[in-house]
Amino acid sequence: MPMIKVMIVDDHSLVRQGLCQLISLENDLVVAGEAQNGNDVLDKVADLKPDVVLMDLNLPGKNGIELTGELKIKFPDIHVLALTIDNDQNHVSKIIKAGALGYVLKDIDPDTLYEAIRTVAKGDAFIQPCLLTKLLHEFRQLMNEEKTNTLPEDFGLTQRELEIVSYIASGNSNKDIAEKLFISEKTVKNHVSSILKKMALEDRTQVAVYAYRKGLINE
Repeated sequence: MPMIKVMIVDDHSLVRQGLCQLISLENDLVVAGEAQNGNDVLDKVADLKPDVVLMDLNLPGKNGIELTGELKIKFPDIHVLALTIDNDQNHVSKIIKAGALGYVLKDIDPDTLYEAIRTVAKGDAFIQPCLLTKLLHEFRQLMNEEKTNTLPEDFGLTQRELEIVSYIASGNSNKDIAEKLFISEKTVKNHVSSILKKMALEDRTQVAVYAYRKGLINE
């Protein structure tokens, strides 16, 4: 199994130590290095070549949003996962626009953090479910087109898949959906994969946005 190299960028040493300990518990994850401010991140990334950079937003010197933009220009193959206490909608959208593939909060549980790192390492997006509503709110404000009444059969979605689309758009994780529908998390993942294929979308964030745009859920 290939190792995923993670670089931690945070100005609090206790946070970095805690993350190092958590990451060391997983066989496929390794901490490639750390940085405590924005001044030496680019040089360290050039030397260490991590797969994923865990990026705090509030840093001395350059902030996480600025750094993310510079990283994506200089190192387009390196993926950024924002890890912060900041759930401000504007900051979520700004760092995503700067090039980050994911955004999670520091009170996230370890298993979800691991899922986020692995997802972003593959080049897929991961937004913590509790933040999806904030992000979708901005998308909805920017939308000028009216919703269309798209029928589930137009996509070939089953009734169960349509239920799952609605739960995704409401910000539920796979675990949450499994508990609500009394099915296994693995079954939910299989349904999500089928939904993405049928709707020709790349990740669950796009499913949520598309669901709102096409009127596939009840508000």
